[in-house]
Amino acid sequence: MPRASYQRGTVDETLELTIQDLSRGGAGVGRDGSGRAVFVHQTAPGDRVRVRVTEEKKRYAQAELLEVLEASPLRVQPRCSVFGPGAGKCGGCQWQHLPYDLQWKTKVQGALHALSRVGFKAPEELPREEFSAKNPWGYRNRVQLRGGAHGVGFYARGSHEIVPIERCEIAREEINQALAGLGREARALPAPSKVEIDVTPEGSTRTAWNAGHAALGFRQVNDDQNDRLKSWIRDALAPSLDQGGLLLDLYGGAGNLSLGLAPHFAKVQCVDTGAGKAEGLELPAHFQFHARDVGRWVQKELKSGALGLGRGALILDPPREGVGEALLPVAELAQKFELRQWIAVGCDPDAWAKDLWRLLQSSAGKGWRLDRIAFIDFFPQTVHLESVALLSRV
Repeated sequence: MPRASYQRGTVDETLELTIQDLSRGGAGVGRDGSGRAVFVHQTAPGDRVRVRVTEEKKRYAQAELLEVLEASPLRVQPRCSVFGPGAGKCGGCQWQHLPYDLQWKTKVQGALHALSRVGFKAPEELPREEFSAKNPWGYRNRVQLRGGAHGVGFYARGSHEIVPIERCEIAREEINQALAGLGREARALPAPSKVEIDVTPEGSTRTAWNAGHAALGFRQVNDDQNDRLKSWIRDALAPSLDQGGLLLDLYGGAGNLSLGLAPHFAKVQCVDTGAGKAEGLELPAHFQFHARDVGRWVQKELKSGALGLGRGALILDPPREGVGEALLPVAELAQKFELRQWIAVGCDPDAWAKDLWRLLQSSAGKGWRLDRIAFIDFFPQTVHLESVALLSRV
């Protein structure tokens, strides 16, 4: 047994490890000779690997995979030619080497752990639904690529090194068919360049070169799972439908979650810095977009004398980092508008869980009860997870 196997690993030292577990951040977890956890990306539970320590902390270390000495029986063959460890590999996916059922189990357990960390007791006993992806491949309806003399590609993990691609296994086939043409355009432009390409609901593709983020408009990348999310929300809000109340959609973008619900409410307010109707869309008169910062809009409404219609609902779908300082003012506004149901959506389980706990423990959150939760996999082959909760006013 080499000396490194029973000593505490230090930076640049080579170790041989057996990967024992899988972290929700994507890395496999082994232990060095001192018992300290070592996180290694692109590994699977049961792998015996040779790694190089890249970073060390008191309680854990990070390492890069050098060689799989003995492959775990859990491993599967990645579909993508540029997936894997080391230089020249794409950083978009983390888990193509793992079976999808293990990916999904790890995501759900990670979200439950996030709830328990912030203070929820026995979160696994909460009423919940799980929506794994029916098709974990070919689901992305939009991607952002970097262009240059190489054609087009994605960044490598943790760097701005561009990895050229000929196809993307998690993208819709319409996008893959367009990649060759995009590569030719990229080689004709000054480098570096950037292109966003999406597939419209009708099945055609659109592109935007060297434009701002989401230049084609924000849209959830997985249409099938987005439909499942909207269906879950509609079912959860059933007591508020057709009651003549207010629907407040905060961080609502182009109304992805609220437009379909508009016929069931007397008034709909959709607020976001980038709020605006989709191209060619006819809006009902009672549906209003407000292209405003959510926190500032909420403060303005708190100071106004207007009251809600009663029996209404709130949808809160903030950015990845969560609601932040706006959370408690939102709760105050929900009380002022006499809202009865609250849908809390989050694309980062830690931020989502923290917001839920902060709300329920605050004076502004008194009277709200967590009724049910759901987890929806919008991003197979990656560590990302969409979480949603229903709260009701007691």
